[in-house]
Amino acid sequence: MEQTHPPQRWTDVLKHRWPTVLGIAVAALAVFDLQGGTELAALTMLMPVVYLGSAALDRRWSAWVVLLAGVAVLVVIPSSSEVVPSIIILVAALVFLVVGVARGQLRKPGDLALQTVGVLAFGSTVLVALYVDPDLGGYLVAFALIGHAGWDAYHYLRNRVVARSYAEWCAVVDLLLGAAILLALA
Repeated sequence: MEQTHPPQRWTDVLKHRWPTVLGIAVAALAVFDLQGGTELAALTMLMPVVYLGSAALDRRWSAWVVLLAGVAVLVVIPSSSEVVPSIIILVAALVFLVVGVARGQLRKPGDLALQTVGVLAFGSTVLVALYVDPDLGGYLVAFALIGHAGWDAYHYLRNRVVARSYAEWCAVVDLLLGAAILLALA
């Protein structure tokens, strides 16, 4: 006799997939709230720095703390400011790299070194996007976001460096924002 499983209530789904739901909400708010490309470029730069910070501190849960601190910096710096938020995020990446090296994290297999490569790859793409034609810059940021969604999926599946909840949330945000940019440019 075949057993049937009772249908899940939506609250049960939310309890287990809260990072996905939160990611959808954040992506929707970001799409409707962003005034220009500078904020989105800084947010795109922040995502790999969160991974680097988590690897440097060797605490997977610290990804959420680094993200919140980075978002606070982005909120505090007005878009009309002379200060470019992406540069501040790059300085934070350097600080995390130094902290990670000082803590001996470079000797661990892959985490800090791989995250440094990620920051360089995604960060350089975003920095180039800030100084080229706006349409080309939009495509670069979109592809960086979609590429980072793949990065998130890899880390989610491997269950390394960051909390799985963060990797899930970040993958959803990256994928939706990247797709929204591509749709806006089409």
